[in-house]
Amino acid sequence: MKTSARHPVQNQLKIPQLNNCHKLEIIAYFQQAWHLENDVFKSIIDEDIFYKNPDKLRNPLIFYVGHSAVFYINKLVIAGWNIKRINPDYEKIFEMGVDPEYPGELIKIINKLRQYSLKSLENYRQQVYQTIIDLIENTDLDLPITPSSKWWAIIMGIEHQRIHIETSSMLLRQLPLDVLKAPSGWDYLPSLGKPPQQEMITVEGGEVNLGITLEHPFYGWDVDYGSREVEVKPFRVSKYMVTNGEFLDFVRDGGYENPEFWSPEAWKWLNGENRHHPKFWLCEGQFYRYRALFHEFDLPLDYPAEVNHHEAMAFLRYQEAKTGEKYQLMSEAQWHLARQKDDESLTNYNLNLRYHSPNPVAEGAVSDSGIVDLRGNVWEWLGETFTPLSGFTPHYLYEDYSAPFFDNRHYLLVGGAWMTNGTESLPFYRNWFRPHFYQHAGFRLVQN
Repeated sequence: MKTSARHPVQNQLKIPQLNNCHKLEIIAYFQQAWHLENDVFKSIIDEDIFYKNPDKLRNPLIFYVGHSAVFYINKLVIAGWNIKRINPDYEKIFEMGVDPEYPGELIKIINKLRQYSLKSLENYRQQVYQTIIDLIENTDLDLPITPSSKWWAIIMGIEHQRIHIETSSMLLRQLPLDVLKAPSGWDYLPSLGKPPQQEMITVEGGEVNLGITLEHPFYGWDVDYGSREVEVKPFRVSKYMVTNGEFLDFVRDGGYENPEFWSPEAWKWLNGENRHHPKFWLCEGQFYRYRALFHEFDLPLDYPAEVNHHEAMAFLRYQEAKTGEKYQLMSEAQWHLARQKDDESLTNYNLNLRYHSPNPVAEGAVSDSGIVDLRGNVWEWLGETFTPLSGFTPHYLYEDYSAPFFDNRHYLLVGGAWMTNGTESLPFYRNWFRPHFYQHAGFRLVQN
């Protein structure tokens, strides 16, 4: 395992602006996403692994080899590009992802996917890649690219692929190390040792308007558009995301064995998993090691604790029992208010594979409000479920992108993680997952 000397990786590309970009810029942005996804798949050295689902709530890896490529073709056809389907069978079976509540919902899908060969999908991907390059090179680009433009399908395809690069990384992180080989130059930010003393920062209240307009210069998904005005009262928030060191106290104090800290739903999930610590911790006697993407090493106590929503809420209740004070997770409006004066660029944050791991919380970017890592490092779980903004309209190219998840069972995440790339790394992006799902995600404490 190699650690980094804290020099950022130089692989960041400018995100194309919809009102001011050129075809070469779009091609470079597309190629970077495509090759990055290829690198993810090439890190798997045992072909049989593609037919397994390392996360029982996700498709087998073979699905994701075909999914991004199929998505491009299907959306280009709907948008009216003059292309022929390359493989209608693939463009049906690899079209739809999954969001199951229980693993048993996937059995039929998994069995069907296992009949497709990796080689045939790699050939299909190459055909799709060349098709897209040819389309971009040989089609006039009319600016601005708007939601009604057929070029919207190209940008949508690129951003969709970038989302799956990150979600695929979560699957790799759950595979045995002996079936993986890290890409050349892959390393991790070393721990600084003991985590910094946590403190609560006061944020003055104010008005926040969530959402972006159709005139915004960068691509957004349907759920990013619209508006919601919120008057935020003053609140106190932890300066740092909760660290592994802080969460270790919860684990050692029997937090995973005490039902008082867990909701009935979370307790049922916990007992079904037989879990006694966060998913990416490895217990070795009285000590823990940490599973990064391609390696294991001693638990970095000053990294943010990466947990699901159930675990974050259990920690809050544990803190309440210890201190006698009330805590909650941040709201979407609180998060935006706290970061209102932040730099809108990507260069100051651990986003877009700037580094190949989380960073120690003391090394994160500091907002004007004095809070660290509001963007980048790891996603931040919020206390609110996923709901549309006023004016929400599904886009005709992807009508089921977000609407099926307005069910009060998916929770918001914001800010992005070290692996987050593309417009998903911009502050307006609204992410969501079920409370028992894992991402590169942590949380912080809030007091009203």
